[in-house]
Amino acid sequence: MINIKQNDSVEQFLNELRLFDVSENPFLSFAFLNIYLKYNIEKYYFYYIYNDEKIIGIAPFECTFDSSLLGIKKLRFIGYRKLNYCGYICLENDCEEVHHSMMEYFSNLSQIIIFNYYDINDSSPLYEILIKDKNCFSKNKLYVCPCLRFTDNFDDFFKEVFKSSKKRTELKKFQKRLSDIGNFKIININDINDLKKNRYLIEQIYKIHSERFANVYATSFFGSESMRPYYSELIESLMIDKKAYISLLVMDEIVIAFIFCLTNGKELIDWIPAFDPAFSKYNLGTVQYKMLFEEMCKPDSTYTLFDYSKGSSVYKRKWAKEETANHQFLLKSKRGGMIASIICWIDKQKFSLKCTLRNYGLLSKIKDLIGRVRLILSNKNSSELSEVKYVNAEDYCDINYKFNYSTIRNLPVNVREEVLTGIYSGAQVLKVEKKSEYTIILMGNKESNNINETNK
Repeated sequence: MINIKQNDSVEQFLNELRLFDVSENPFLSFAFLNIYLKYNIEKYYFYYIYNDEKIIGIAPFECTFDSSLLGIKKLRFIGYRKLNYCGYICLENDCEEVHHSMMEYFSNLSQIIIFNYYDINDSSPLYEILIKDKNCFSKNKLYVCPCLRFTDNFDDFFKEVFKSSKKRTELKKFQKRLSDIGNFKIININDINDLKKNRYLIEQIYKIHSERFANVYATSFFGSESMRPYYSELIESLMIDKKAYISLLVMDEIVIAFIFCLTNGKELIDWIPAFDPAFSKYNLGTVQYKMLFEEMCKPDSTYTLFDYSKGSSVYKRKWAKEETANHQFLLKSKRGGMIASIICWIDKQKFSLKCTLRNYGLLSKIKDLIGRVRLILSNKNSSELSEVKYVNAEDYCDINYKFNYSTIRNLPVNVREEVLTGIYSGAQVLKVEKKSEYTIILMGNKESNNINETNK
C-alpha cells in the first residue's frame, strides 16, 4: 500500500537521505545535497513515498509560489538551474510508481499544484514517464548534452575522434609547446587522500575560473569569493564519498586549467571546467581533454563514459560522438481553475520564449553583456604596473636563468598573455625583475621591440 508523508524539515530530509542514498544522479546524493542545502536557502517541501512502510522514493521540491487565497502552489525540483540533472530520489525501477503516486496524491489536494520539472535528461526513466503524463501541458528542449565512450586503446580512440592526421599532429604540437615552457603535467584527484595531498593546487582553481569568466555571466559563480566556502566544503564532501573527480593541468606548480567532474559509477559528468586565459595561443582546453581522455583509455581506468553535460560548445563537439538532451516539463495536478490556467499559459509562453532565445544564440549574448557590465562595475584594476620589453638577447644572456611561470602568475592576464604569446612565437624570457609594485619582463630573440605597459 502506497503512503505519502510531507515535511519541510531540511534536517529530517538529510537524515532520511543518509539512509536512502540510492539515486544514480550524483547531484541528488547525500554528499552533494548535504552541503548544497546548507548554503542554498529556499522554501523546501519534501515528500516521502512509502510502499508498505518501506520508503521507495523522495520528491524534493522548492516552492516558488503559494497562495491559499488563489488555491495555487508552484513547485519545482530542488536545484533549479544549479544542478545539471534534477528529479526524484529513487531507484530507476521505482521511478514510475513514485511519479504516479505523487500525481495522484496532489490531485486529491484542494490546491492546484503547478510543477516545473527542469533539467530532466532524456536518458532517465522520468523523461519517458513525463512524455506520457496527461498532466503535462508544456515541454521544452533546453540543452544538448554531448557525451563519448572510451576504448582501451587511446590511439584508436584518438584516430576515431580526429580522423585527420593533420589535426592529431597539431594537437600534439600544442601539448609539446606547453611542455617546453616549464614543468608541465596532469594531476587527477578522485578521493579525499588525493585532495589532502593536493589541496594547495585546488585552492588555485577558483582564481582561474574568475579570470576565465571575468566578462561572462557564469551561473555557477564558482570563481566568486563569496562562494568559496560553499565549493570548498562541497568538493571535500564529494571526495569523501568518491563522487567527484578533478583533473588539473599544472605548470611549474601553478594550476593553469581544471575540469571538475561528478562521478556516477563508470561515468564522469563534466560540471565546471576553466583554463588560464593567458594561454590563448595554446589550445589549452582541448589539450587538457586529450590528456584526461588518455588517462581514461588506460586498461586500469574505472570510467567508460564521459558526459559533457549541459551545452553544445564547439570544443565538446570535437570529441563527442553521442548526445542526450535536457528538457523542461510543465505539469498541472488537476484540471480546472481559471486563474491557474492563466498562470500555466503565462509560464508556458515565458519558458518557450526563453528556449527560442537560447536556440538563436541571443541568451548567450545577453549573458556576455551582463558579464561585461559586471566586470566594469567590479573595478578589479590595481595600481601595479607591468612592462614587457623586447631586448637584444646577447646583452642579457644568463645561462643559469630558467623561466618559471609562477614568477608572473599574479600579473594581469593581458601581460601574462603577451609573455606566453611571445614564447609561442619563438621569443625567450631572459629575466623577470620585480621592483616593489613594478615588474619588468625582458624578452629576446624577437625582431619587435614593442613595449606594453598596463594596469593590473
